[in-house]
Amino acid sequence: MTKGGIVTDNRVEAILALRGGGRSPVGRDRIALLEAVAAQGSITKAAQAVGLSYKAAWDALNAVNNLLPRPAVAAQTGGRNGGGAVVTEDGKALITAFHLLEERLSRAAALFSDGGTPIDPIVLLRSLGMKTSARNAFRCTVAEIRQGAVNAEVILHLTDAVTLAATITEESIRDLDIAPGQAVTALVKASFVMLATGEGRPAVSARNRIPGTVIHREDGPVSSEITLDIGGGKVLAAVVTRDGAEELKLQPGAPAWALFKASHVILAVD
Repeated sequence: MTKGGIVTDNRVEAILALRGGGRSPVGRDRIALLEAVAAQGSITKAAQAVGLSYKAAWDALNAVNNLLPRPAVAAQTGGRNGGGAVVTEDGKALITAFHLLEERLSRAAALFSDGGTPIDPIVLLRSLGMKTSARNAFRCTVAEIRQGAVNAEVILHLTDAVTLAATITEESIRDLDIAPGQAVTALVKASFVMLATGEGRPAVSARNRIPGTVIHREDGPVSSEITLDIGGGKVLAAVVTRDGAEELKLQPGAPAWALFKASHVILAVD
């Protein structure tokens, strides 16, 4: 049980909620629902996946939409049982930002669980920011913007040898005031990153194909987290199935390619 944020076994859990304008808060449950909509393409199916009624799911998604300047979920025609739904770019950005903040808070909360050791405020602040800043949150420079009718492709310099491509809406380009030469932060969830092996550049549709070397592997019961050195002092984390990691022989020292779509890159500006 949790009371006042303190777990009874002396562990502290960070609970994050986002709130704006006096509206109801958006926490872990509503983010999970948003992710279910992205996976299922339907509010009805998403509600079933997370164990909610359709009305409860609809009300929760409305609360999320009300939090943002633009909707996180856009419903499509077809009625209550047949209509679909899509998570917008703003919704995807909310999901990514929430998980990054939650991870940072969890790292900070862990410092309170050591038992009796006074906490240095500087260490606490570092746990909220610096420890997670290298996990697929890259400081880049905008090299080029390729305009389109609806979306634009933003080419980013990560290092002298590595570039990233991000696809965002033209509206986001204007709202964020993104321009060549500007510094931005590129965010990529580890679960969005696929891995491949082989000497040649993989022939796949993923826009971003980055070569690297495995420097760390951590196995869980089902999944493995693989960390690649991609040069220039940068590392990139990927979460893949443990079976996949075994099949690809992803051990420290092994070469590997990190693959992810341009649409899975979220851009943030200061």
